[in-house]
Amino acid sequence: MKKLIILIIFFLSINTYAQRYLTYVFTELDSVIGGTYGNAVNYLGSNQDLLFDFYAPGHDTIQKRPLIIYIHGGGFTSGTRAYPSVKLLCQKMARKGYSVANIDYRLDPNFQLYNSEANRRAMTDAMHDAKQAIRYFKANAQLYKIDTTKIFVGGESAGAITAMMTAYVDKQEEMSPYPLSNPNDPVGSNSNLHVGNGVHASMCLCGMLIDTTAMEVSNDPPVLWTHGSSDTYIPISLSFNVVLRALNIGLPVQTKVFQNATHCPWYYGNPDWEAYLDSTINEITAFLYPKSTTTLSLNKTQDSKISIYPNPCIGYLNIDMIKQYPITNISIVSSAGQVYRTWSFQYSKEIYLDLEGLVNGLYIVRIEFEKKVLLKKIMINKK
Repeated sequence: MKKLIILIIFFLSINTYAQRYLTYVFTELDSVIGGTYGNAVNYLGSNQDLLFDFYAPGHDTIQKRPLIIYIHGGGFTSGTRAYPSVKLLCQKMARKGYSVANIDYRLDPNFQLYNSEANRRAMTDAMHDAKQAIRYFKANAQLYKIDTTKIFVGGESAGAITAMMTAYVDKQEEMSPYPLSNPNDPVGSNSNLHVGNGVHASMCLCGMLIDTTAMEVSNDPPVLWTHGSSDTYIPISLSFNVVLRALNIGLPVQTKVFQNATHCPWYYGNPDWEAYLDSTINEITAFLYPKSTTTLSLNKTQDSKISIYPNPCIGYLNIDMIKQYPITNISIVSSAGQVYRTWSFQYSKEIYLDLEGLVNGLYIVRIEFEKKVLLKKIMINKK
């Protein structure tokens, strides 16, 4: 009986780890609401505390988790981390196993995004604050149980602009498009400088980057880019320069266009905002998942002895195993964690999967063999 209980716990553990970062594994959250990650002088010349809300999965046994730093929008003039759809997005990503810091930053009510050529201080204030937040959580990684090799920054609208500047503006010469910055450098505050500002991926959700040449080389942080095709606040033609630049330099970029959607259609109160929010979370999940699973002991995501091809695939998939295992279980899982199909093979070394009926998109192949779990991202792209 004792052995049976241990076996059940083991397999439940495998399933939890396999689904982590894909679906809502956790029902409870541990939260810190209204924490302070730093301070800075605002546009009125006053010293301002910089606040955050922090969410982590409750009753989690992992000691180091990826961290998402999420930045709200509002045109650099308004907005708050307490906005309902912002809070909900952060909480849902925490329920998938991430640590999430939802930050406020300095605002200037008089700032005008499209009339700011002579004064973009509000933008660099936001960038400086976001970098201060990154350094704060890196310096306190043990307290918050953060894996500092997996820190992701993203946001929506002005928050997306801030995230892009935070990820890519890292040289003094890249500050020239941002006059009246104070201080006039890409770092800002001198707090926790020893840990650095680097991030490992960025998320530009209905945002842009004024000078995309700050994205320099193919091993800069990869980027998730989403936009509404009918966005009138930040036209998609302006935002798409981020994608063009990424493609030109070979920087990995994942794109999603919300057809006929306006600016940040997942904002609370917009028509169908909840459906758009779920779709946005699915895009974030698919983007971050392969970047978050490389060190899970039960998930051998980098195994050169198992070949999966072609990828992208057009309706079928070949899997060449190391050897013939007594039982190999294979599932095709959506980026949101929905299991579409499952197969079981006995003593098979070369496996063929018929994927007809699955629509184009990103999927996860889940392979179980000899108490191991391999998770591999594939793209179905039928012409």
